[in-house]
Amino acid sequence: MPVDGTAPRSPSPMAGRSPPAAPPSPASPLDESQFALVQEAAQNYKPIKKATRTALGSAITTLVIGVSAVPLALIWPSFSGALITAGLCVIGVVEFMGYRKLRQADPAAARWLGTNQLAFLGLIAFYCLLQMLTFSSADAKAAALSPEFRAQLNAAPDMTREIDNIIEQWAPLVTYGFYSLVLVLSVLFQGGLAWYYFTRRKFLEAFQRQTPPWVRRLMVECEPQSAR
Repeated sequence: MPVDGTAPRSPSPMAGRSPPAAPPSPASPLDESQFALVQEAAQNYKPIKKATRTALGSAITTLVIGVSAVPLALIWPSFSGALITAGLCVIGVVEFMGYRKLRQADPAAARWLGTNQLAFLGLIAFYCLLQMLTFSSADAKAAALSPEFRAQLNAAPDMTREIDNIIEQWAPLVTYGFYSLVLVLSVLFQGGLAWYYFTRRKFLEAFQRQTPPWVRRLMVECEPQSAR
């Protein structure tokens, strides 16, 4: 017994034992060369996978806008409105088809999607130019002041004349400025997206060229459902 009167401590059951061995790694059906092929294919597929998410988001957004515009085209029917609505729906469907091609790592998907965005840009440009070319100050005045309201302002011709002068001064600036801004932003966005799609072709071709068919199938068919 120790001289201080305390009872001796019993040795810890873990003392002197080595730490437990790590569990063995699960056996892989692939040899090292095949595993390296899968790793390389996964790296090459990353830019394609990112592009598929971009294409899917673009397709959904375009289809939502196009379908939402259908009731407006029915309530206020016009040739230009029907053309724009139909164009949006068609472009959304084509974008989704391009997304499906992109998921299959088809190099043609790059040209398909890029051309579709240029068509989208052309549709927006047509609509903006049409609105600017058909603008009329008289139509703006009629839209701002209904005939009934103008009849009530007959007692104050100076006020009516002042309102008309304001519309003649600012309506063209607002109209041309707004549609010019939309046109510039569309060139930057749709044009940039088209360029992005066109530049994905080199990744698609490299993936097709460098990846064996069985590995391509593994990358495409085993992709998580959330990324499809």
